[in-house]
Amino acid sequence: MALSVLVALILTPALCATMLKPIAKGDHGEGKKGFFGWFNRMFEKSTHHYTDSVGGILRSTGRYLVLYLIIVVGMAYLFVRLPSSFLPDEDQGVFMTMVQLPAGATQERTQKVLNEVTNYYLTKEKNNVESVFAVNGFGFAGRGQNTGIAFVSLKDWADLSMKLQRRSGRRKQS
Repeated sequence: MALSVLVALILTPALCATMLKPIAKGDHGEGKKGFFGWFNRMFEKSTHHYTDSVGGILRSTGRYLVLYLIIVVGMAYLFVRLPSSFLPDEDQGVFMTMVQLPAGATQERTQKVLNEVTNYYLTKEKNNVESVFAVNGFGFAGRGQNTGIAFVSLKDWADLSMKLQRRSGRRKQS
């Protein structure tokens, strides 16, 4: 810690003083040719263009304030018009069910819950569910013996016995 304080208080200012000496006019390399001369000229040009643009904006702040307000109002309008539903109306035909038991739950207990979920979908929702694939020990909530995930594949649209809204409600319920 003492070394860090020594460097911060003594050595760093001394190094800065040696590096930040004023450079005489003409020593900046204005007369350079080739790529580096071109780069310096273009950088100077873009710097002047930027400072002139900012100066122009500051001279006519009212116009740019109105432009800013138009943009903010437009964004607010578009935000209000965005659909806010959690589930999309265009059903993909597949959804996931995550299972997370309390910490320390055994893998057998998790498998039992996944079996119950699978049985529920394949018996009570058999008119709508094609297949269920359950994975024990993995989920988007983390990995461990207390987590699991089930991928539920739904039947084709032509074979369904429910409307989309009822189907989405069922999905949220389960």
